[in-house]
Amino acid sequence: MRKAIIFGVDGLTMPLLQRYVAQGALPHIARMLQQGSAAELLPFISAWGDVNWVTFLAGQSPGTSWIGQGLPPDNQQSRNLLATMQEAGQRAALVHFPESVKADGDHFSFAPYWGRAQPWPGEIFRPMGHTTRLTERLGQGGAKQQTLGWPPKSALAYHNKGAWQALEASEEGYVLWLRGGHGDELALTLRVEQGQPSLQFGEQRVVLPIGQWSAWLSLAAYDIPGSVRFYCGECDARGNIEILQSQVTRTDALSSDARYLQQQTPFFSKWVAKAAPQTPYLAATWQEGDEQSQWLVDSALELTQRQGFALWATVHRLVDESHHNCLGQTDPDSPFFNAQQAEQYDAVMRRSYQILDDSIGRLLDETDEETLVVLASDHGAVPNSYMCDIYRYLQKQSLAVLDAQGLPDMARSPLYLKAERGGLEIFVNHDVVAPQQVDDLCARTLQALSGWQVQEGDGVRNAVSIALRRDDAVALGFWGDCAGDIVFAYNTGFVWGVSQTGEDICAVEEPGANHGPQKPTAETALGSNYGVMLAWGKGIRQGYYHPRQQRGPYRMTDPAATLAHWLGLNTRDLDGRIMSEIFDTPQEPQS
Repeated sequence: MRKAIIFGVDGLTMPLLQRYVAQGALPHIARMLQQGSAAELLPFISAWGDVNWVTFLAGQSPGTSWIGQGLPPDNQQSRNLLATMQEAGQRAALVHFPESVKADGDHFSFAPYWGRAQPWPGEIFRPMGHTTRLTERLGQGGAKQQTLGWPPKSALAYHNKGAWQALEASEEGYVLWLRGGHGDELALTLRVEQGQPSLQFGEQRVVLPIGQWSAWLSLAAYDIPGSVRFYCGECDARGNIEILQSQVTRTDALSSDARYLQQQTPFFSKWVAKAAPQTPYLAATWQEGDEQSQWLVDSALELTQRQGFALWATVHRLVDESHHNCLGQTDPDSPFFNAQQAEQYDAVMRRSYQILDDSIGRLLDETDEETLVVLASDHGAVPNSYMCDIYRYLQKQSLAVLDAQGLPDMARSPLYLKAERGGLEIFVNHDVVAPQQVDDLCARTLQALSGWQVQEGDGVRNAVSIALRRDDAVALGFWGDCAGDIVFAYNTGFVWGVSQTGEDICAVEEPGANHGPQKPTAETALGSNYGVMLAWGKGIRQGYYHPRQQRGPYRMTDPAATLAHWLGLNTRDLDGRIMSEIFDTPQEPQS
């Protein structure tokens, strides 16, 4: 039986992948390139994970396959790849894949990737750092004058964890609190004797190793269905103590049918400390990122090689986090590039890619000849230069009315955007705007977007690169009732956000990199918004690299059509085309 493993990697970008392969840092991915085929994938607007992972797997453009963040369409009604598989008696396993696509029927879902602002239902306690030096830790970041991300006032672009809290002194030593977003709390007693920290854990006392993670500890003694572990980074004679604590996930709520996964260690979706050079105890991040990646490999091998699933797909996040934190200091096109400091940031990204490479090596070595291994991404990233506040700009152009929170007043505002749609679609408020006024309102909006500019040197740069009415945006994959009345994308280096000082457009205050708001074709010296697809297996053309400049890029809908073809399925209801160039022999479309 033919099978396919889709090892999805949030943000993986071809320029950096090729850079590290050329340095000899990625031997297993180099093997994929030599023995398989590779291509870049053009994302849809927005160049954001949710919409592009959904279209990647569904095989249908956003107007059909994507309602919004956390709002999966009905597979049978949309006739997507999962529906086609189900009709053919084939099962798909989505493990840590966006919840905006539904694995229903005989398909299997485990720990859906949670992108919404609300606490993840699978998390009991969030990952935390516990310290006796809280003021010092909190003082490192300082108060920001900007929030970057969508929805407005989100901190999405920074990937800051907000993970430090105080160790509270007590008569027995310290109290270490585990806390979660659903109001769950657990207090543990921490003691230090002769420089050795230990926790009272139920009836047992657990000594914490210094400089490494402890074993996983069951919380069953506290009637909590999960496990936790700790990393003691510091415990010195001056009384400085710092302990990292893992995320605790709810073992009974990650899946409706957990019999397919009986792995020895718990699944966690987040690590404690971000992937950045100045992060304390970065070694702990590398270990957590690697263990999550290897956990996913174990799942892929178990479900496809032993349990009969025809397709397995995931999204791993470490690479994307390293881009957000480090590409802005590494890319020569970034306003924050410093040649003397670039290498330490480059090294963090390289290490993230190497962790990925180790996982890919296992997949290449441990899958059978009937398995197609695909390494893929939803988008890349480019450095940030300017912040754009769309609501303030629309208000200045008399196209929106905002409330005290800076959001559209739906009783008066002609235009608004939807939080779940990625921040690049403008909707006409038909409760306020009469039908005969819609065309004029849209024309004025398009004109305003074309004139949104920032001074740069002796000239100006346009903030918006693309702006189209919905009827004209069909060429970009937008149609149907869910699409906005106007679809637009920012220029390279422009990112959505809110400034505390009131600008609608201004320079960003600190280095970073993003993908969602910029045009899908954005590119810089080291950055690119294009996604990635590498395919390896029996029947795949060896050493082929698809030249998008000469042949045109593949779209995010094309992989699903190609997977359907590989699995012997009908592609009639899919929007994508079979990527016939990646196969050894010419492939005929299926009717």
